[in-house]
Amino acid sequence: MSALPPGITLPKGFRAEGLSSGIKRSLRPDLALWTSDRPAVAAGLFTTNRVKAAPVELSAERLRDAPDQARAVVVVSGVANALTGPVGRQDSLDVMDATARALGIPPSYVLHAATGIIGPRIPVAKVLDALPRAVAGLSTGYEAGHRAAQAILTTDTVTKEAGATAHLADGTRVRVGGMAKGSGMIAPAMGPLHATTLAFLTTDARVSVPGLQQILQQGTDRTFNMVSIDGDTSTNDTLLALANGAAGGPLADDDPAFREAVGSVLEQLARAVARDGEGATKLLTVNVHGAQDIAEARRAARAVASSLLVKTALFGADPNVGRVAAALGYSGAYFDSGDLAVELVDGRKRWPLIQGGVPAPGLENGEGKRLHTVLQRLEEVVLEIGLGQGPARATAWGCDLSYAYVHINAQYHT
Repeated sequence: MSALPPGITLPKGFRAEGLSSGIKRSLRPDLALWTSDRPAVAAGLFTTNRVKAAPVELSAERLRDAPDQARAVVVVSGVANALTGPVGRQDSLDVMDATARALGIPPSYVLHAATGIIGPRIPVAKVLDALPRAVAGLSTGYEAGHRAAQAILTTDTVTKEAGATAHLADGTRVRVGGMAKGSGMIAPAMGPLHATTLAFLTTDARVSVPGLQQILQQGTDRTFNMVSIDGDTSTNDTLLALANGAAGGPLADDDPAFREAVGSVLEQLARAVARDGEGATKLLTVNVHGAQDIAEARRAARAVASSLLVKTALFGADPNVGRVAAALGYSGAYFDSGDLAVELVDGRKRWPLIQGGVPAPGLENGEGKRLHTVLQRLEEVVLEIGLGQGPARATAWGCDLSYAYVHINAQYHT
């Protein structure tokens, strides 16, 4: 496997466009459309929040009914179309049906996602007016995919795109591309068919519907479901993948290289979402090893990455190891506190924080001041945590919590 220029138009047979329909007062891009030149196998994961946006419900229904005929995904940003009742559902249906007409394909071939403020409805007239321009602008190549990646953003400060290529066992070269958005309201808990995390993957590999769904779920459990910005699970979390088989070759369901490529793209996007958390100044990576099983390792890693006290300590560059220990203690993962070990890792350098269940020597004086200086300069803080119980390991990603996060979210609606 090797990295390639990123984006959803990287694989063969995919085109994209992104533009402004006027949803956002800033007139920034707010309408993204991407298509497959041929019917594609589709898989999806959606929020487990009981309050689900209309696009989530409709896309889940269409994946259940026709998972092997997907041709297009239409995304609006600026309004979530959540908490809008039956009229909101009809709004999304109108957008999906209009997209199908503009492309000349059956309505059941169109999937849909939305992100933005909860409550307002989609301004359907604006979207329908812009759809012909979006269809006319569809094209291949990085720039087209990048325009689509720009159009799905809300409070994000940067686009999030990824790509990878792999050679299957028979030598067939396949590509995987992806884009995502997410800065706040991020603590994804996505399961099969159930500010916001939106992520979209494309591949020209041949994959079955069950195979793609399994690969997506397993990859998401290890990546997006291990990201926490603020602990809130959105009403709109959506992850969609389309595989159009344009590269030919055998089914890639069980091919290790293909699975690795999908996992690589998901991890690149998940890290990018964590790094771009609202108001964030530092990416937090939490590596847990020595857990009894993978579930326990994930509980422990995610608890630390989600802890508001850990996040605020990072913002202040405060080596407050008690907050890390407390988060591990309430995580539900089993360990003996006397076995607990925590290190701060910066490349090849390692600074002990907890050894044998107690703070490392010197943290209360000179060593603590030195670590404060180290934390101030780090853009990525890596914590290596040992539980001393078994062979399982997991990684979670988060970010610090700054004054800017409160400022953004205190005035997000008004």
